[in-house]
Amino acid sequence: MSTFAFEAKCVVTEQSEGEFHLVGFADQKFDTRFHLMLQRALEHDEQDIALSMDTYHVEWRGQGMSGYGGISRFLLSPNGVEVSFEPQAVVELDGMEHLSISFQLSHGEFLMLREALGNIFVGSGCLVVASA
Repeated sequence: MSTFAFEAKCVVTEQSEGEFHLVGFADQKFDTRFHLMLQRALEHDEQDIALSMDTYHVEWRGQGMSGYGGISRFLLSPNGVEVSFEPQAVVELDGMEHLSISFQLSHGEFLMLREALGNIFVGSGCLVVASA
């Protein structure tokens, strides 16, 4: 199993006005080497549905390793996330099957992250929130 782990010194949650939800984890705020970005549009049109883009988008280290869907389990805990990828995503992510990201957040930041991830993964069934 190909696994990668890093500490996110920067965790971002945003909702772009009328466009999409965004959650990002990065090893540092600027000049990042490692980042995982998750996005989901607030609305999907017929073309999105036809192209199977009516779900969340995953980006690892850049757009060259990205795609729609592909997470089998996203375990959120107060001090990190454990991400397991589905077989088709493993190919898109250069063989990575599992990603472990640690972070330090205040209780309020954690609650905001949990809400944002809930919006991104709505209907997917992959988000699991561990009790504190």
